[in-house]
Amino acid sequence: MKKQVEQLNNEGAELFLIGKFKEAKLKYKQALNISPNYPTTLNNLGMIYLQEKKFKQAEKNFKAAFSKKEKATYMLNLGHAYANQNKQNEAETSYQKSIELNPNSIMAWKSLATLYQYKKEFRKSVKTWKYIIQQLDNDNYFRIQLAKAYIKLGEYKNALAVLDEASHYEKHQELIWYYSALIHLNTKNFGWAKSSIMKSLAIQPNQEDFRALLATIHLALSEFNEAIFQWDAILKLNEYNHKVRIDKAITLMSKHYNDEALSEFEKVLQYDETNYKAQFYKAIVLLEMNKSKSTVIKILNKLKLENHPYASKAEILLTKIS
Repeated sequence: MKKQVEQLNNEGAELFLIGKFKEAKLKYKQALNISPNYPTTLNNLGMIYLQEKKFKQAEKNFKAAFSKKEKATYMLNLGHAYANQNKQNEAETSYQKSIELNPNSIMAWKSLATLYQYKKEFRKSVKTWKYIIQQLDNDNYFRIQLAKAYIKLGEYKNALAVLDEASHYEKHQELIWYYSALIHLNTKNFGWAKSSIMKSLAIQPNQEDFRALLATIHLALSEFNEAIFQWDAILKLNEYNHKVRIDKAITLMSKHYNDEALSEFEKVLQYDETNYKAQFYKAIVLLEMNKSKSTVIKILNKLKLENHPYASKAEILLTKIS
């Protein structure tokens, strides 16, 4: 019986690895029909539920697997199930328990550090990334994550020191220059910021985040046309990058290119009609153009009733125009 269950698990795992999740799921369920409490199968089926975004069911499976066998991997996966449900404290406890069972698990330490970043507990994140680099793996990926945590803390000198160390290794040079550019932008060293991001783009010219940062640097240098050029380049690569299109539109508004700005907001709302930022700034540009006050009031009245950062702004603007 055990041999048959293991065979079904192995077949399911092979299917899972090539992305045939439905077929893998059938194998795991066949295995559970034979042995309902087999921990490997319970865990493997939990992984399928993670792929299907059925996180509560995944949580149930990982708990059941761990109750049968206290294995670090099962607790790690349970942490993922919690994290995907935004159960941050439960996820943290699970990752820590996984580390207790297997102190050398890079994946568990990485998951914990990433969770700290998500929780905005950047000091804990720094400590965890440092431990990984010093004790487990000094890969440049982890140095970059450490630098990102320092940036979030506003400790730019420490971040630059980490990036300088990372620059001596080959991997992820484009990200080293990107975060260096971000630091220089935040410290108003715009020339250095521009020079750094150009080095990132020399390595990956179609990276949208790199071009978006260059556009921001151009704006800081009052290089309006150059910023527009970068945003247009991004939109040629990805017309659904709504954040970039809105940034472009707001900048066009600031220069009183209201028709062009309105056109960009309409393009966003064509694909994402609930985009609150695009709705709010569409109302503003319509006001600037002295067009359709009734439409403006309708947009703002709708915005003020919903739960998002632009609700209060819409209410304030309504008060002013009425």
